[in-house]
Amino acid sequence: MATPTFRSGPITFRVKENVKKFRLVAVDADGAAHAGASGPVYGAVVSDAHVPSEPQPNSLYIGNPPVVSVFIGPATVPLEVDGDADGISQGTPIYAAADGKVSTSGALLVGVAARDGGSGRVKTTLITPAVATAGGGAEGE
Repeated sequence: MATPTFRSGPITFRVKENVKKFRLVAVDADGAAHAGASGPVYGAVVSDAHVPSEPQPNSLYIGNPPVVSVFIGPATVPLEVDGDADGISQGTPIYAAADGKVSTSGALLVGVAARDGGSGRVKTTLITPAVATAGGGAEGE
């Protein structure tokens, strides 16, 4: 019997582009970056991360880390909404939108609102990783 190598919690990845917290990300061989509306979506992040830059002489500034923890389903995380978050009610299907944000409509289902939206974000129970099928719908639809 095989033992799983991972069961719960976030998985850490290097970033290939700067990543903002509360966004969906895609992961490939080069690292993590904001996911697009059509996917694929690997998971969601709750902290910022930046591509490393050249150190400046006589500077103590360290900056954000070059790695980010990526949460996958069934985690519940806050996500930034593309549009009005106040109109989202608990139980609403949540879809991927441009630049790693989420929306109440789209082609790629990534979760369900666990709480009412507000302040530009909605707490979402993830069903990721999610990949669009050849027909344009999300896997499992």
